[in-house]
Amino acid sequence: MPKIRLTHFFLFFLLLFAGAMPFSIAVTQNALFLAFVFWIWHSVREKKKPFPRTPLDRLFIAYLAVGLVSTLFSPNRYESLVHLTKRILLIPIVYLIAGSVQSKKRLGWILLSLVGVMVVVALIGIRKYLSGIGGLEGRLSLFHHYMTSGGILMVIGLTAIAFVFVRAPFRLRVAALACGSLILLPLVFTFTRSSWLGFMAGLTVMVLFKNWKWIFALVPLLAVVFLLAPPALQDRLGSIFNPYHPNNVERTYMWKAGIRMIQDRPLTGYGDIDLGKQYEKYRPAEAKERSGHMHNNFIMLGATLGIPGLLVLIGLFARIAVVEWNVLRSVPQREWLLQGTALGCFASFAGFQINGLFEWNFGDAEIAMLLWLTVGMALSVKRLSAAPGTAGGE
Repeated sequence: MPKIRLTHFFLFFLLLFAGAMPFSIAVTQNALFLAFVFWIWHSVREKKKPFPRTPLDRLFIAYLAVGLVSTLFSPNRYESLVHLTKRILLIPIVYLIAGSVQSKKRLGWILLSLVGVMVVVALIGIRKYLSGIGGLEGRLSLFHHYMTSGGILMVIGLTAIAFVFVRAPFRLRVAALACGSLILLPLVFTFTRSSWLGFMAGLTVMVLFKNWKWIFALVPLLAVVFLLAPPALQDRLGSIFNPYHPNNVERTYMWKAGIRMIQDRPLTGYGDIDLGKQYEKYRPAEAKERSGHMHNNFIMLGATLGIPGLLVLIGLFARIAVVEWNVLRSVPQREWLLQGTALGCFASFAGFQINGLFEWNFGDAEIAMLLWLTVGMALSVKRLSAAPGTAGGE
C-alpha cells in the first residue's frame, strides 16, 4: 500500500480549495487554511522555502500600509480593521499557488478541479432555473448571491474557454468548449450585466491575442445572438447602453456620491467600512436605492482608502496585468497547458476589471479569492515555463 505523505494531504486540501469555490465559501476557506498548514509543514521538513518572492510583493505591502493608515482615521476603526484583515489574508493565495504548483500535472489537477466542479454546479443551476424560478425575469442564484454567482461563472468560464484557443489536443478543445458553454448558460440566467460585459471583455482579449481578424466574426455572432434572444433578455442587454435606464441612473448617483466622498477625505478615506451611512449624506434626494458600496472598484477604493490607496491599487492592478501579459507572451505555443492557463488568467483578469467598473467585486471574498488564485497560477506558469525540467511530478 503506498505510503501517505504530507504532500498528499496538501494536494487534497488544495484541490478542495479550488473545487469548492463555486459552491461554498466556508469549505473553500477551511480547505485553504489546511492547505497552508500542510504546505508549510512539508516545506519545513524538506528544508525548503515555502513561498517565492514575486514582482507584486512591494505593492502588497503598500496596500497593507495605506489600509492601516485609513483605518486609523476611520469613523469605525474596528470595522475597518476587520474588513482590511479579511482582504489581506486572501492575498497569500498568490504565494501558496505560485510556490506549491511545481509541476504541470499539479497545475492540471487544479484546473480540472476548478472547472469540473463548476460544470456540475452550472448543470444544477440550469435545472434550478428552468424548473424552479420560471420565466426570464427571474435571476439565478447558485450557492451565492446572483451577482457573486455571475462573477464566479465569468472567471471560471473564461478559464475553461481559453483552452479552445491554444494548440491543445482536439478532444480537449472540444471538451473546453462544451464546459465553457455549459458555464455560460447559468451566467446568462443571472442577468448580471456587469458579468456579461466582463465575460465579453475576456473573450475579446483571447480573440485579439490569438488572431485579431476573428473579431470581425465575433461581432456579427453577437448580433445574431441578440436577435434570437427572448424579449426579456433583449431588454436586459439593451439596458446596458441606455443611460436613462433606472438601474443605470442609480449607478450614476452612487458614483457621484463616491466622488464627493473622495473630495471630502482625499488622503485617508473612510476606512474599509460599509459606506451606507455616508451614502445617506451624499446621495441626491431623487436616489431610491440604499447602498453600502459604490458599485465601482476604483470609486470605492478611493472612498475607503483615499487617493493614496487608490493609486496603490491601480499600481497593483497594472503590475498584475503586465506580469500576466509577459507570462502569456513568453510561453511556447507547444506548451498548450501552460499557454491555456496563462491566457485564461489574463482574460479573467481583464473580465474582472470590466466587471469591477460596475460592481464592488474586489470587495467580494469569493471573487477576490478567484482573482488571487488566477494570479498565483500565472506566476506558477512563469516558473514552469522557465524551468521545464520541473514540469513532471505530482
